[in-house]
Order: sequence, then C-alpha cells, then structure tokens
Amino acid sequence: MKVPNSPAAVNAAVNPVEKSANSHCLETDGKTDGVGVSQKTCKTYCYAEALRGWCAVTNLPHNIEMLRTSYKWLLALLLAGMMPFKGVSQNDTLVTKGRTLREVTVRGEQRRNLTSTAPFQQVNNQQLLQQGITDLSDALRRFSGVNVKDYGGAGGVKTVSVRSLGSQHTAVAYDGVAVSDLQSGQVDLSRFTLDNIRSLSLAIGDNEDIFLPARTVASAATLRLQTLLPDLVDKNYHLKAEVKTGSFGMLNPFMRYDQKLSEKVSASVSGDYLRADNQYPFKLVNGENITHEKRTNNQIETWRTEGNVYVRPSANSTLNGKVYYYQSWRELPGPVILYNPFGHEKEMDRNFFAQANYKTQWESGFSLLLNGKFNWAYSHYHDEGGQYPGGELNNKYYQREYYGSAVLMYEPTEHLAFSYAGDYAYNTLNANANLKSKPLRHTVLQTLSGRWHVDRLAVTAVLLRSDYWNKTKVGNPSKDAHRFSPSLSLSWKALADEELYLRASYKDVFRVATFTENYFDRLGSRDLNPEIARQYNVGATYLWQGDGLLSSVQVSADGYFNYVKDKIVAKPYNMFYWTMLNMGKVHIWGTDVNLDADFRLAEEHHLLLNGSYTYQYAVDKTMKESLSYENQIPYTPRHSGAASLAWENPWLNASVHATGVSNRYTTEVNTKQNMLDGYIEYGVSLYRNFHWKGALLSLRGEVVNLGNKQYSIVKSYPMPGRSFKLTLSVEI
Repeated sequence: MKVPNSPAAVNAAVNPVEKSANSHCLETDGKTDGVGVSQKTCKTYCYAEALRGWCAVTNLPHNIEMLRTSYKWLLALLLAGMMPFKGVSQNDTLVTKGRTLREVTVRGEQRRNLTSTAPFQQVNNQQLLQQGITDLSDALRRFSGVNVKDYGGAGGVKTVSVRSLGSQHTAVAYDGVAVSDLQSGQVDLSRFTLDNIRSLSLAIGDNEDIFLPARTVASAATLRLQTLLPDLVDKNYHLKAEVKTGSFGMLNPFMRYDQKLSEKVSASVSGDYLRADNQYPFKLVNGENITHEKRTNNQIETWRTEGNVYVRPSANSTLNGKVYYYQSWRELPGPVILYNPFGHEKEMDRNFFAQANYKTQWESGFSLLLNGKFNWAYSHYHDEGGQYPGGELNNKYYQREYYGSAVLMYEPTEHLAFSYAGDYAYNTLNANANLKSKPLRHTVLQTLSGRWHVDRLAVTAVLLRSDYWNKTKVGNPSKDAHRFSPSLSLSWKALADEELYLRASYKDVFRVATFTENYFDRLGSRDLNPEIARQYNVGATYLWQGDGLLSSVQVSADGYFNYVKDKIVAKPYNMFYWTMLNMGKVHIWGTDVNLDADFRLAEEHHLLLNGSYTYQYAVDKTMKESLSYENQIPYTPRHSGAASLAWENPWLNASVHATGVSNRYTTEVNTKQNMLDGYIEYGVSLYRNFHWKGALLSLRGEVVNLGNKQYSIVKSYPMPGRSFKLTLSVEI
C-alpha cells in the first residue's frame, strides 16, 4: 500500500506515532505591520493604544438556505469595505473623535509577549541571524512546546506538532492566510524559506488578538509566517541577491527585487532554487556490528517564486496581493534497512496559490479585514518494482481550494472591542488510484469574539462555530460535522510598578478527518468522529530592564494540561490491511519555560542569551488493559530544550547554539527495543556585514552538528552529521 506525500503522509496515515496586539497597524511610508510585529521597533498609526487586533465567532444554521444567507452577509461585508470613507491625512498624526494621537514608537514584539493572554512566542529576521538559525525547522526547535519531525537532509519533509497534539492540530498562516492540505492534514514546512521571512510567531490557544480570520483560530496552535516588506523610504528600488553553498552538494541561490511604482503602490518579486545530493555518511548498528554507510536515493531539487503587490488606497487602508509557485522533485530514501540501501521511490510536488488581503478602519470605530485565496496542489508518487504491473507505480493527486474570509471589528471604547469573522472554503481531491470516491468538502467557520481590558486586566472570549459538509462523486461521503468551540483567556498585571503578568486560558477545539483518513483505499473510514482537544494553561511573564551589565531579562513559564479524545489512529485489520478508527484518549501534562537576556558589555558589544525548555508527560489513557496504558505517546520526549548565545560586536558577530531531547519511543508500547536515544546537537555561526560602494555585503559561515553526533528524529531516518554552510549576500 502506498500513501501519498511520502514519507510524511505515510507517517500520518498508517503509523500511529502521534496521540495526540500588539498594535493593529497600517502601512507607513511603504512599511506595514500587522499582528506579529517583526522589527525591534515599529512605527504604528493606531486609533487607540488598546487596539491590538482581534478575531470572531457566531452561529451558522445547518440548512442550505441559511448557508446562502451567510454568503450574502460575506458579500455585504465585502461591498462595505469598498465603500468610500473619509480619509486621514498622511502625516504623523491621526485625528479621530476629537482626539489627536501623535506618532508613537513601541517595542511591539516585546509588549505582545508580555501582555498576551495565552502563550505566544516570536522571533524576527534579525533574531534569526543572531541565534544562528539555518532553516524554518531549526527556528521551531528553539520554541518551547514544539516537536519537529525531520526526515533528514536539506529540503527534506518537515512537520510540526505543538504540545503533543499532533501536526493536524497546528495551523500555518502565510501572510495572514492559512495554508491548507486536506489530503494529509499537515503542512510540509520545507516549502518555505527563511530568506523571505521577517517574523515567525507561534500562538498556542487564543489571545487578545481577535482581528483574525476564523480559520486561523480554528486550531489548537497557529504558526504565523510574515514575509519581508519593501523598504523604499529613501529610494525607488531594492535588490538582494544571495547564494548559499554547503556540504552534501547543497546549493541555494536566492534573489528578491522591490520596486516603488507610485506613492501608493509598490511591488516585489522573489525566487530561489535549492538542490542537494544529501548523500551524507552514517553508522549502521546491527547488534555488535557497526558499519559505515552513506544515505542514498536522497537527492532533491526545488524551485520557488513569489510575487507581491502592496497598495495603499488611503491613509488607513491597505490592499496586498500575492502569487506563489513551488515545485519540488525529490528522491525518497525511505527507512534504513539492513542489506538493502537502495530505493526507487520519488515524488514530484507542485503548488500554486494566489491570495489577496484588504484591511481598513473607520473613525467610527469599525475595522474590516477581507481575505481571498485560490490554491492548487499536485503530487506525483513514483516507485519501481516487480510487484507493480508493468514494473512501476505512478499515483497522482490533485487538490483545489477556493477560500474567502471577512472580519468586522467594532471598538465602542478603547477598553472594549467585538469582532465577527466568517470563512468559507471549498475543497476537492482527485486521484488516478487509491481514491476513487473523488471527495469534496464545504467548510464554514464563524467566530464571535470580545475583548475587554481595564487598568491591569485583559479578558478575551471567543466562540467558534464549525460546519463541515462532505460529498463524494462516487460512493457514500463521510459524516458531516457541526460544533461550537469556546475559548477564554485573561492576563493580569500583578504589580503596578513591575512588568509581571499572570495569564490563564482555556480552549476547546476539534479537527475533522483528512481526506486520506476518510477515503484512502483499504485504509480510510467514512465513520470517523472529529478528534476533540481541550487545552488548559496557566503562566507568567516577567521583564526586568536596567542600565548596568545586564540590560534586560525576560522570563516566561507556562504549565498546561491537554485532553484529547476520539483520537484518530491507524490500526491493523489483519496482517495486510490497516483501517482508521476513533480509539485514542491522551492526557498531556507539560511545562514550557523561556528565557531572553541582553548583556551590555560595552558600547556596541552585546551578549544575547536565549533559552527554552519543555517537559511533557503525554500518556495513553485509552484502555487500562492495554500494554500501552499510561505509556508515553510515540515520538514525544519527556525533556527537550534549546539555547543560544550570540556576541554582537563591530568586528565579527558570533553565535553558538544547542538543541537537545531526551529518549523517545517509536510506538505506544514503551520498551527498550522501541526507544530512540536522546541527543544534543551543537552549532556555531560567524557573520559580518560590509559596506562597499553603496552596497551592503554580508558573509556568513556556519557549522551544523559541530560534534558530529549521529541521531534520528524519526526511527530509521538518520540525520546528517557535521556539515558546513557558507552564505554570501549583496543588497543595493
């Protein structure tokens, strides 16, 4: 049996390894900042200092006539956003309801981390450089509570799970619009490059940011990627060219060009190419015998291009459009098997999407956010062998999605705000084999949200209404699903004169089965119930700032309990066939701790210390009679952590970093035979910027896995040992 999107989809479909505002800102001089500010400081134009962005929920009737009414409301909101309104002058002040607000400078990301009513972590592009972060999966491993599955090698499949809930419970939003994959339910993060990212943030549960599409808050956690914006204040164009080269045949050129088309319109285009042989050495242990092998059938080539248009129709509105294309060809090495190092599996992936975003606000206290997206994805799995007719297998899968969203927020006072969000998505999946039913799904998500803050207390409440209608062109469809999901969070400044904030949150969320789980031939089940997760969290954040050697230190700690029921797992029906069932119950107790400190050694000399630690007791609670009862769920370490120390100076910036996890188990039954050893991986990076004839040159060298530690994140998929990377970039 071959499952699409190997090996990640294989893992999701047949291997039961996981039981499981800041300111609401608009463009200013060509720069935009929305939720998740990436710069250390951002200039914001806000109607009130309490305006931090928001999101929403309301009820959707079950019958089709009421569904049509919901569509009419979405259309009405769209038309309302295009209606003329009184503009605000493009100077450094805003005048609203008799109040004049001067331009203010805030440390957006710092305030957001401090006051957030739910756990929130964020890094910007400068911090990525300082901490020696090499790719998106490396960045996520520095976050607490995150478990990244990496199948090894540059460009290899990488998926993320937050607090052991599973990758299907983690949404990924790219410039505010969710990335979807209804085939497997999980997003391959290797499709995105850090070269084009200005900020990366992770929100667990719902916080005070309620100016968001309903789909963004319909998951247990949301990973938000914000891309770079044109910096065209002093010139009409900007060009960046970069090339990376490294061990195991890695070559990765990147280019981005920004152009100012008029005072209100700018555009950017970027693209990169990645190729790598990934034939790295590893040790194969067979009892007392140890042999030195080399990873084969692991080559990859990817192409990625993206175009953006940024329009500012008026001083308090923005309109952004994006076109994205990604293509990859990769060999799938498969697990390491004794005496059989060769493989013939390959996969071709293509993905195209176009999305648009419109945001505006009025002096009456209303704000509007509109999103639209079309997504097309293609996957071709190829294998060779005598077991296939004609000696080869070619499975092809096609996905399409049409998506629209509208968010309306109203702030009657600077202490109170409400929002409503309505999202609609239409998804289809076609295949030439193993998926004969040709499923399609209508999804309507609605949120009604409110936020109240006064003095030192902030409270946010969200009610999510989810409606899923399933149909098939052949055979019977899976069951429809309809449910309300509430969440509540609060933040309290415990001391009037100290930056100490306490928080507590609760969120109820569920996910429906993916198309693979419902319909895949001889595996899927149309009778699956939605998987339900309930999240409880309490935490605190403290910030201290001084004028001495220790410039600032911020510490945050969260304790949480997650309860999962009707866990969707794959179980063997007999020795040849597997089937999907609702069987699992999981209890997850955990603690996340984060530390950030800045030491001022001298003028222009800083030491930046960052650290994170996670403890997770995530156990199976399905049946007391089971051998796996109260065993740690697969691929979930009890202990994990990361640390980095960066020295910024006028000569040569340097950073050292480490990530590590304790022992894990590959199945529900925790035996020595099923245990993966823990590991600690070290790395070092050096970088320096030069100015030459009006151009900015940057040179960076990195050593990954400095100790040449051999380890695996997924069983039988060895990770690379020591490797080197050199990056040269030029900006004009």
